[in-house]
Amino acid sequence: MWLFNMPNTRTAGMLQSGRSIFLHLPAMLLLAGLVALTAGCGFHLRGSAALPESMAVTFIKSNQPYSSLVDDFSAALKIRDVRVTQERGEATAVLNIIENTIDTGVLSVNTSGKVLEYEIIQTIRFSVVTAGDEPLVPEQTIQLNRDYVFSSTDVLGKQRENNVVRANLQTNIVNLAMLRIAAAARQGN
Repeated sequence: MWLFNMPNTRTAGMLQSGRSIFLHLPAMLLLAGLVALTAGCGFHLRGSAALPESMAVTFIKSNQPYSSLVDDFSAALKIRDVRVTQERGEATAVLNIIENTIDTGVLSVNTSGKVLEYEIIQTIRFSVVTAGDEPLVPEQTIQLNRDYVFSSTDVLGKQRENNVVRANLQTNIVNLAMLRIAAAARQGN
C-alpha cells in the first residue's frame, strides 16, 4: 500500500499511465469493432480503377492537343500508371477525344430580367482503340452540368467561381471516363 502514497516514484507513474489506458479502453474497443464490422461486410476504399493492360502506353488524339481536357486526361492516365506518349507510333492504345463542348445557359432571372443563375454543360465524346485500331472502348458520351449563382455586383468573384466550377466539372468528366474505360476493360475480360 505504501506505493500508492508515493506520487514521485516510478511505480506511481506507471500506475497513472495504466489508469489512462483504462479510460481510453472503451474508445479503442469501439474503434476496433467498427474496423471489424466494415471489413466483415466487404467494404474497402475504391482507389483508382484498373485500366486495360493494352493501355500501358497511350497516345491522346484530339483536335485541341494543348487543351486543359487533354491535360486532365493525361494526368488521370499517369495516376493509373499509364505512360502518355506524344508519338502515335510508340503507343499501344489511342484515346480519341472526338468532341468536347461547353455550353452556358441561363437558369433563372429576377423580376427586372437580370440573370440570377447560370448553368454550365460540358459534353465529351471519346473512344479507345488499340495500336491496330481494334476498339477497346466503343464511342462513349458523357455530359455533366453544374449551376452557380450569379451576382452583377460581384462580377470578378463570380468569374473566378465560374472558372472553378468549369475546372471541377471537367475533372469529374475525366474521372467518369476513366471509370467507363475500366468497366469496358472488365467486360472485355
